[in-house]
Amino acid sequence: MREQVQLLAATRQARRLINRDFGLMGASDMTAVVRAVEEKRGKRIVRVQVPLPPEVSAFCIRGQNQDYVVVDSQAGQLTQAHSTLHELFHLWEEHPAEDGSHDLDMDETAVRLLLPGIKPQAALKILTRSHYAKKAELGAETFATAMLQRLHLSEEPRSDEPVSSTFTHRSAGV
Repeated sequence: MREQVQLLAATRQARRLINRDFGLMGASDMTAVVRAVEEKRGKRIVRVQVPLPPEVSAFCIRGQNQDYVVVDSQAGQLTQAHSTLHELFHLWEEHPAEDGSHDLDMDETAVRLLLPGIKPQAALKILTRSHYAKKAELGAETFATAMLQRLHLSEEPRSDEPVSSTFTHRSAGV
């Protein structure tokens, strides 16, 4: 019961954020959401798609001059969109980075090959993290789900219906 109350509260909070911020309220595609976050942060956001380990669907890195959102290139379009929105929320809310404590087999050489131009130490912290603070993750998941329902993601120009999906397989504790 407590988890349901937390989920409802997080959903209301995400919808309030989307409906009160002009940049997010008017966003109908991913580019508009990225622009809104860039404007808020005062930095360009570079989106990168690369194959990631199975334990990682996406992550974000805050840079001095620009930020990065890295998404698993092997994931489907809906998962990539949801993961991107999830990471954009972390940037929007300026959630603190966490130190990794997982035994994932990843080293600086692998990071340099996968993500040229990104500092390997920063990426390793993300790629080897085993969990986030539950509140931050719950907020990011509910924001991503609520925002995804508003966006037009179809690559077919004749489609004018927003994509709507429930990500029941994802949990805020992962």
